[in-house]
Amino acid sequence: MSYIIKNTAGLINTRLTDVGRRNISQGNFSISYFQIGDSEVNYTAVTSYNQTNNNILMPAFNAQNDTGSPQSNKQNIKYPYYVSGQQGNTYGIPFMDSVIQEVYNSAGSKGFFQTGGTPGNWVVQNSSAYTVTSNYVVDMNTLSGQTTVDIELDYCTPTSGTPAINDFVTLILDGVGYCNDVTTVPVLTYKIQGISPSTGTTGTTGYTLTLDRAVPNYTNITGGGELCRALIYPPSMVPFYDSVTPEPYWQTDTLNFESPCDVVNRENTLVWNMNIPWSVSPAGVFSSTYENYTKYGSVSYIGTKEYLGYQEPSGQTDTSRVYYYNSFDEQIVVRPEAQKAIAIIHYTNQDIDNVYGEKFSTVPYDPQNPTDDTGLARHFKLTIPTLMWHKSSGNTMGETFWIDPPGYDLCTPYYIKSTKNIDMNDPGIRYFHLWDLNPDDNGNLNRIGKVFPDQEIIVVDDEEVIAAMSYKSNRNWTLPAPRLSLLTPNTCDTNSSAVGIFTGSNQSMWFTYILTGETASLHCNYYSFIRSTAKSANDSQNVAVRFGPEFQFLTQPVSPYVPTDYTGYTATSMKLLCQVMNADGQPSPTGWREIDVTDQLTSSMVNGYITMSGITGTTFQITQADYDASTVYNLADYIDIPLNGYPNQLNFGDEYFFYGNLETDISATIYEMKYLVTLGRNQFTNTSNPTWTSGTTSYVTEIGLYDSNKDLIVISKLQSPELRQGIQQYVVKLDF
Repeated sequence: MSYIIKNTAGLINTRLTDVGRRNISQGNFSISYFQIGDSEVNYTAVTSYNQTNNNILMPAFNAQNDTGSPQSNKQNIKYPYYVSGQQGNTYGIPFMDSVIQEVYNSAGSKGFFQTGGTPGNWVVQNSSAYTVTSNYVVDMNTLSGQTTVDIELDYCTPTSGTPAINDFVTLILDGVGYCNDVTTVPVLTYKIQGISPSTGTTGTTGYTLTLDRAVPNYTNITGGGELCRALIYPPSMVPFYDSVTPEPYWQTDTLNFESPCDVVNRENTLVWNMNIPWSVSPAGVFSSTYENYTKYGSVSYIGTKEYLGYQEPSGQTDTSRVYYYNSFDEQIVVRPEAQKAIAIIHYTNQDIDNVYGEKFSTVPYDPQNPTDDTGLARHFKLTIPTLMWHKSSGNTMGETFWIDPPGYDLCTPYYIKSTKNIDMNDPGIRYFHLWDLNPDDNGNLNRIGKVFPDQEIIVVDDEEVIAAMSYKSNRNWTLPAPRLSLLTPNTCDTNSSAVGIFTGSNQSMWFTYILTGETASLHCNYYSFIRSTAKSANDSQNVAVRFGPEFQFLTQPVSPYVPTDYTGYTATSMKLLCQVMNADGQPSPTGWREIDVTDQLTSSMVNGYITMSGITGTTFQITQADYDASTVYNLADYIDIPLNGYPNQLNFGDEYFFYGNLETDISATIYEMKYLVTLGRNQFTNTSNPTWTSGTTSYVTEIGLYDSNKDLIVISKLQSPELRQGIQQYVVKLDF
């Protein structure tokens, strides 16, 4: 035991005793009595001595222990004050005045990019703390749609790592090979499936990497000398970003129970995890040949998908909805059973440090009392620097998403409620929507997911943003959803059949589409739905498809090459994907048909590339003849997806890190157990201390709080002996 340091310790130093902690563990912690005392004062040993100079022992953890010999101990108030007079009762009744207090802090920014970036101008972290190595480039003239690439040494920053099988390689396809600048270009991540030479050193000049799928085909536009940066990332969080086993709170040569949170020498994990569980395979995946969603890497997170209301619709109600806006600003609701996948961004690691406190802080901004205090929900920012967002009001890459977007009153908590346990529904599982800052013509912002502050996780449920974050999707751009409508046959094309694709009211259609250019990538991950209103062949209907102007990143390269040719993404073909059903329900991954409509866009193409004006200026019509002539859609025709029996090949759901940044304030709720120990003017004026003489001054050095059995459960010591005089009140506090 040590002494209280007068210059730095609190005025009252309090600890739970062992019996107090035992009572908590047994669920019977209750305080009934108090005593005050002057056990560490001798009034006669030194004449005229100032008793406030006395050194006082720290309160002991083991002030009362009744576990049995040799641990048992009882250090109650040795010399208690009498409630009245000079004998009799020494126990008073404390008054409970507990309070609840919120405390706030800033967790700063964590992620793969430096802070302060702006759309189209981001800086990726390329040091050895984030990358295995960033010192390689690829000659883009060699990219012709093959699955092998040669990386060449091009020094950027000191790193000692070398690429290896199962590492990830991110190609920033800018034609320049910047060390860490990221502009509005394709950014694609691959898994290294093979490497030659198999070993090397930091100075090895080059490697040939075999990747999980084909690289883009730039043979039509490269002019010579164009490079892209190749950033090598580890295959998992451990051991590169995180420890295999938890680090201790304390230094290896010290075990200090008094300061268990001294983590000065601890480094927190620098990046966030991300897992994308799918509960149905993407369109065009044939499970008889290719691995389906049950084999995807994040399948173990489907339970979270259920818990948060994205799976079985009968298990919960919700005070809000999952929705997105199509390219005509029409709200499209996604029901739980239609949610194919979610992206779960979480901070799961071996750090003992509670980096993010108890929860994300969500204090709304008050325009009537504008401040920038720590704790505001406005400080929560999820940034995806590599996202070409079709809802962006500009044409530069990167978006930041908010739970309290500036200029809007949208910081509203919503709740998921159980239909099976109504006791949890007051109010339920709390969440906030995640918004961009790109209002549509109606002033509506776009939501892309939910933030669960108490679980400290972010769920992206916008399935196009999910596609852009998925490595296997092979694109970092999102595609807009069209408007579907019913059309009387021969309305636009008088040469088509008079009988439409819908001839009965029980029919419906699911729709999406795929664009292919230098890069072959995943189809649009929004699935649009329309239901027939036809009653028979006499009033049959076709389906019309229209797009609004949300292809601002779609570009048309020129020849010869200029640097802007690598900006955005390209398309040389467009295919409509549809599935007619005879009843409501979800589409089958193997039931999709593809209809090539590229020839309808030929007249508007520039240099052989599809333009936004060409797409938006065309009304696509799906007729029975189109559907009959269509071919089966097979995703493997566009992206290399793993065959059954090849679990080590990269697939959907194999993501493990969030390639972006998260910045937030954090908070904790302190439940302050506060007991007021009040000493009346004529109470507790006489001490049982044998060195004290009645009628002289006395001092207080300690306060004990007791349960109904008069077992000491809290012991408090004053920093210095305090003169007992008049009416006094001591406040004994413990925080939980």
